[in-house]
Amino acid sequence: MKSIPKGAFGYTDAHKKRQLLKTLIFFLLPIGIFLLGFITTKTKENYFTIVAVVGSLPACKELVNVCLFMKRRSIPGELYEEIKSHAGSMETAYELVLTTYETSYPITALMIAGNEIIGYGEGGEKLNWKKAEEHIRAVLKNNGISHTHVHIFQEKKQFLERMDALSAQKREELPFVPDERYPGFSREQVIKEVILALSI
Repeated sequence: MKSIPKGAFGYTDAHKKRQLLKTLIFFLLPIGIFLLGFITTKTKENYFTIVAVVGSLPACKELVNVCLFMKRRSIPGELYEEIKSHAGSMETAYELVLTTYETSYPITALMIAGNEIIGYGEGGEKLNWKKAEEHIRAVLKNNGISHTHVHIFQEKKQFLERMDALSAQKREELPFVPDERYPGFSREQVIKEVILALSI
């Protein structure tokens, strides 16, 4: 099965399939152990049953991950191509589900250009996107990256227009101390990795 990294187009669908297969395998193992114990001892009251029950815990954890992704789908190819055509050389991420202590925010696309971080939060009008923006800024600051401007758009047209404006701008060199966790990464790549770490 093709492995697509988090933040890449098609990640959601690929991850969902991978998690379904992983969950099935994780459940088959304890079931096999239980059946082996039952067939050999003719009773379910044996050590095999205990091992099977304990062994089902990782499978349950994987099942929770599957449930989180069941309602989510990868963005349509046409939308991806449209956004990509406006991105230029900006650092990009797609199909993110940003998690905070209170709630989750589905972000269709995210672009990073210098201190500017913009996102497209499709279909999340009921969510408090200001809190999502504040959360991203706070986490970046805690990771040594301050003075960032974060804005999540709910309108695709506004998002694309802002992308075009950022692509046309000449980017100034910003002070950046390389992060030992991400050797060889640029400032924008580090910002992307920190945001990916916030996403499921």
